[in-house]
Amino acid sequence: MNRLEVTDLTVAFGRRRTVAVDRLSFTLGQHERLGIIGQSGSGKSVTGLAMIGLLPENAHVSGSILLNGRELVGAPERELRPLRGDEVSMIFQEPMTALDPTMRVGRQIGEVVALHHRDRRGGIHDEVLDWLGRVGMTDPERVARSFPDELSGGQRQRALVAMALANEPGLVICDEPTTALDVIVQRQILDLLDEQLQGRASLFVSHDLAVVRQVCDRVLVMLQGRVVESGKIDDIIEDPQHPYTRGLVAAARIGNHPRGTRLPTMTDFTEGGRA
Repeated sequence: MNRLEVTDLTVAFGRRRTVAVDRLSFTLGQHERLGIIGQSGSGKSVTGLAMIGLLPENAHVSGSILLNGRELVGAPERELRPLRGDEVSMIFQEPMTALDPTMRVGRQIGEVVALHHRDRRGGIHDEVLDWLGRVGMTDPERVARSFPDELSGGQRQRALVAMALANEPGLVICDEPTTALDVIVQRQILDLLDEQLQGRASLFVSHDLAVVRQVCDRVLVMLQGRVVESGKIDDIIEDPQHPYTRGLVAAARIGNHPRGTRLPTMTDFTEGGRA
């Protein structure tokens, strides 16, 4: 059975029903990694938030999202809340927004564990330290006692990874998890994710095809809420079919495309454009 099955997912916002995701369909296997790539406004992050039930109240959602055979579209919050952090979790782009600045990091990770596994309260502190060590913290005790603003950007992102994985969820959604980091720390976090996502299903949302290539085998290319190309990532890089995909490959400086090739914008592919 697929871990995730999405069929005709449509997400629109506000009274005018502005469409952000338009009839999106894909499946994700138990141990598969799928990249969703596109520029700002393509619908990729909205797709990730829909998978975890964190869309704002003005979102109108139709279609189907089956997580382990359970329908998420239309499910009440009381049914979605127990799933978050346990069956599905999310690693966000900006740690200082995702982490509570008034709470020590160790307590934040511990509360996520305790929320879903109250019977494990006695060993939660040790479990938190274990996870901080597993994500590469050299001094887990100090990090656990620290507030988020006392840590570096890379340490905060590692703490988010530990928090997302602490309950061993089967599906992990990574929403631009390395965008705010410098190149060296980005590489370290990508290596960490490559290691820690082994054996899990994952969605990796990014605007950077080169980043997605490092952790995913398959990719969906989104433009204005629709998938314009999909397949194995190496096949798409070697022979992109859609002009927008060719622009992404060129912008990522991979494949046979020359540097400096202009990245197409959304206006190139609206009605009357080149698409």
